[in-house]
Amino acid sequence: MSKPFPDETLLARWLNGELSQKEEAELKTRADYDDLRKIVEDAKQLSVPAFSEGAAWEKLVVAKQSQGMKNKGKRRFLRSLWWSAAAAVLALVAIGYWWMQPESALIATQIGEQLQGSLPDGSTYQLNAVGTLDYDEVQWSERREVVLNGEAFFQVEKGSEFTVRTSSGEVSVLGTSFNVWARGDQLEVVCYSGKVRVIGSQEPVEIEAGQKTVLLEDGNLSTTNLQLTPTPSWFRGWTDCEGLPLSRVLEELERQYQLEVKWENESYRVYQGGFPNDDLEQALKFICDPMELQFELSSDKTSVRIFAK
Repeated sequence: MSKPFPDETLLARWLNGELSQKEEAELKTRADYDDLRKIVEDAKQLSVPAFSEGAAWEKLVVAKQSQGMKNKGKRRFLRSLWWSAAAAVLALVAIGYWWMQPESALIATQIGEQLQGSLPDGSTYQLNAVGTLDYDEVQWSERREVVLNGEAFFQVEKGSEFTVRTSSGEVSVLGTSFNVWARGDQLEVVCYSGKVRVIGSQEPVEIEAGQKTVLLEDGNLSTTNLQLTPTPSWFRGWTDCEGLPLSRVLEELERQYQLEVKWENESYRVYQGGFPNDDLEQALKFICDPMELQFELSSDKTSVRIFAK
């Protein structure tokens, strides 16, 4: 489920313009972001009816002249009551609007876990470790759209446009199979069949089967040709890290194993290879040996120190 919010003050802080850039970016990845934005925009247009203190005071004086200072206290009480009621009405309107919205389906994986399943139209997904996939079941027939954080492989049934939204771009297809890796401001898409349209912050690109596009730091998309296997390597228990920075390779290692990596003397290095997802010590050897690194694994195998030889 996309609701309730992890932080119950989020909607109020959004209304007040108090969200951090990170919180705003996370909000934009939600399947219900457009509806939430409408709530906030509508709420900002609301205004409290004018309250004339003078007119109210005159009425109170005429009605209760004998009560003197007691009427002042009553005036303050009524004004406070009005503001409390107005705030309560706004809160109820927002909560009611939110509660009546269709609920969405959220799929999530833990460290070292993979999940596969079907979407309402028969399209299928396989979600890699430490990822989330969110979509609106009720609106699916009108809008085939999922929100992804992590890595997933999709086989899409033909039909209306199918869109994968991420925090750094969108992927749109009609019927095809493709793999998406999206974490933070990074995005990589590999097309396995058909055609895929990828939209970043700059010009969109279309890729065909056997091509991969990567979102660069300047917002442009870089496309290369690949020698593809029928399915992604992680389907077969292998994480392919060919040409990736070592820092990202170690992050992937942490996602596949319940492991904290302490990498000493960090520097930018590129790794050529991969590692198995079912044998931690072998995985560390695959990574460290060709990079001329050593590792010390804790006795409980929950942390590892990696350092130069």
